[in-house]
Amino acid sequence: MDKVEEPPRTPKALLAAVIGMGVLIVVGTVTLVGVIIHRMNSQHTPAALPASVPLQDTALPAPSLAPGSKLLSMARVQDDLLALHISENGQDKIMLWQVSTHKLMQGLTLPPARP
Repeated sequence: MDKVEEPPRTPKALLAAVIGMGVLIVVGTVTLVGVIIHRMNSQHTPAALPASVPLQDTALPAPSLAPGSKLLSMARVQDDLLALHISENGQDKIMLWQVSTHKLMQGLTLPPARP
């Protein structure tokens, strides 16, 4: 009689490693899903922001405006340059203020708004 050859057997260490990795994948996936669900359901409080952010280390006084003028808005153009939207006696103007030199430069005069 001929001997029937048995197929080669998988080493027990390899089988244990494959089962262990499978368990780690399942545990990691469950943990990841749990963390995502926990973060979605938790109340998120935004980080406290400072009340005001200084433009530079030393405080310079704001430019003085003519009587009857109102500062409507302000926007940063460059690091040291601000655009000021000013209403002066019903006429809107855009002026440029260079913060470091405290220099106020003439900008645009806007036409009055049509009713």
